[in-house]
Amino acid sequence: MIPATTRGATLPVAVVLIVLFSVTAAMNGAYRATRQSRAEALYRSGLELAGAGKNAPAVDEFRAALTYVHNDTHYRMALARSLIELGRWGEAESYLSELREDDPTSGPINLMLARIAVRDRRHPDAVTFYQRAIYGLWPDRPAENRTAVRFELVGLLEREGQEKQVLAELLDLADETPETDYASRQRIGELLLAHGSPQHAEELFKAILDNKPNDAAAEKGRADALFALGNYLEALRAYFNAESRGLKDPTIAQRIAACEAVIRLDPTLVRLSAGQRFKRAQELVRLTMESAQACGQLTPDLAATAGKAADENATRRRDGDTLIMLSVAEQLWKARQDLCGGSAKPDPPLAAVMTKLQKQ
Repeated sequence: MIPATTRGATLPVAVVLIVLFSVTAAMNGAYRATRQSRAEALYRSGLELAGAGKNAPAVDEFRAALTYVHNDTHYRMALARSLIELGRWGEAESYLSELREDDPTSGPINLMLARIAVRDRRHPDAVTFYQRAIYGLWPDRPAENRTAVRFELVGLLEREGQEKQVLAELLDLADETPETDYASRQRIGELLLAHGSPQHAEELFKAILDNKPNDAAAEKGRADALFALGNYLEALRAYFNAESRGLKDPTIAQRIAACEAVIRLDPTLVRLSAGQRFKRAQELVRLTMESAQACGQLTPDLAATAGKAADENATRRRDGDTLIMLSVAEQLWKARQDLCGGSAKPDPPLAAVMTKLQKQ
């Protein structure tokens, strides 16, 4: 049992210790608050300088902020951005690599690392970082940011000539982009068309038109896709629709003329009579023969067959006669390809019709 006199002496000491602890804690809290306040002021000053394009003094402000609060993610990110603007890529990458160790799923951090890798021509690394950014976490506008990052990745793959990867990314973009983001979907459709996927492009433009029937740009995009697919009749209607909706594009008139020229020559259109079909088939024989002979001599047998077909009595109407004509035209077209190679471009409407026949 502690004597009463000892208990009486211990109590004042305990009170003093409690008071000292409270004072110390309060002083430490005030010290930390002061440091945080100074760091925040320096950070905001740096942001103002960076916003005005003054990245060199901004770097100094961000570094000073970090002397007060060493591991603040916002301060380190801001410092990395300004270093990138100054072209100090190595320093920026060092900060970003440390940040990525702390937060490997950060979309913004991975995006900046991707851009540095692009600048250093480390394209495999850039692709990896872009992919991580696409599937990473974004604190603001995640859907918009992921779409923008994927477009950046597509641009890199385009420059590298990676056509299969470009197409794969575009198809993923088409699936992931919200239906109401019409501008992005329009851009995706145009890129799909440019990279040899008119079928997917046509489907995308049609989906836009289902929600926005008067979208002239989407109508023109669909027309271009139909044109590439060889569906000239539907393409012609779509070009007229785009024009009627006020789209001013000089290529529309050229494409309308091209569609009309192909339609006038095409013997496979459903609405044609047997006589019209035969006449067009005979015209194809004449045109393919002339086009082939412009590059060289036909074999005697093919020349005789072609001459006979071109001189056939136009009153004959049987389907068999038309099929014979088309077969001769295809033989002549193959001969033309052998004779001309890539040295002479064929008449575009003729080339379009013959390409269509070869696919059937």
